[in-house]
Amino acid sequence: MAKSATRKFAGTFFRNRVSSRKRPFFGSIECTRQCNSRCTFCPIGNERPEFKKGQMNTEEFCRVLDQFAEFDIIAVSFLGGEPTLRKDLGELGNHCDRTGLLSQVSTNGITLADNADAYTRALDVLVVSLDTLDPQKYKDIRGVDKYDAVVQGVREAVRLSKPNKCAVLVNTVICSQNIEEITAIVKYSKELGADGIMLDFATFHDYWTTMTTEGSRYDPKKMDWRNRADDVRRLVPELIRMRKQYPILTGKSYLETFVTGDFRYRCHPYLFCCVNKTGEIAVPCYDSSITKFYSLLDGKRRLKDFWFDPEVREARRKVKDCTTCYMHCIVEPSKVLGEPLRNMGDLFGWINTFRRHGRV
Repeated sequence: MAKSATRKFAGTFFRNRVSSRKRPFFGSIECTRQCNSRCTFCPIGNERPEFKKGQMNTEEFCRVLDQFAEFDIIAVSFLGGEPTLRKDLGELGNHCDRTGLLSQVSTNGITLADNADAYTRALDVLVVSLDTLDPQKYKDIRGVDKYDAVVQGVREAVRLSKPNKCAVLVNTVICSQNIEEITAIVKYSKELGADGIMLDFATFHDYWTTMTTEGSRYDPKKMDWRNRADDVRRLVPELIRMRKQYPILTGKSYLETFVTGDFRYRCHPYLFCCVNKTGEIAVPCYDSSITKFYSLLDGKRRLKDFWFDPEVREARRKVKDCTTCYMHCIVEPSKVLGEPLRNMGDLFGWINTFRRHGRV
């Protein structure tokens, strides 16, 4: 019988507290670099064609998932591009279920309404992006006129979520163009019936501009939330207060970072295992200046053997003081699981989340 998410979480947490051989809690796999949006805060939909070439087939993808399961990873996030452009997404979710992995998909929700039954049956968590309540602003930010389709998709997924045992979350990327709407989006997400609301501040790396096409819609200078830093400092305390009334899953420790503006937290990249679309693990993470990629499909080493290689451990050590990234998926785990005694409230919040949505 597969271990429950809560048991895996507890086992990995206590093992990591007493051992120098630290294991990841979470895995993420870049399903594809193809995307049906062209967001102004994201380079992927605006990339040159050479960056989109090649991706794992179903059998290769499942081989990576098997290695995650062998290593007692709790949950895997399917990322993009847009993961729903893969026709085998449901099959991949079912493979996670067979191997005891919780599966989570981050989607723009454009095609969700037509596929809500299949996705909520195959996947444990659906995370749907909703960055504004204004259809015209949605088009301006995302580059496609699909606001109504996304809202319809969320409604349909929520309707099916209980019978199909799937949690439906709304994710909002905070940028300079939507700061005044964030509290309204949180309230609307609850009205839609979402199980949770995630808030993520848009991240920008300088080198991303070198990957985009001529005439790209990617506009980090315009979209950077730091253009409205004073508004952010007023917004975040309100969001922290709203956590008492609304199902905001984003932790207080992450949100507080954007009040102080102090990103000198200690990064703990061993907490997450990042794999790109061709089955290569990114060490220490996707976007470090020292990142190298190593294949998990060449048959030389499996993840559980590779993870503790001295070269890999040294790469993770080198970025412990990295301050170039403030992605939710990196900052919050580093604060909550890397510094648990300082962030005990968020830690208990994570445990309760696994109890609600994990296989207990």
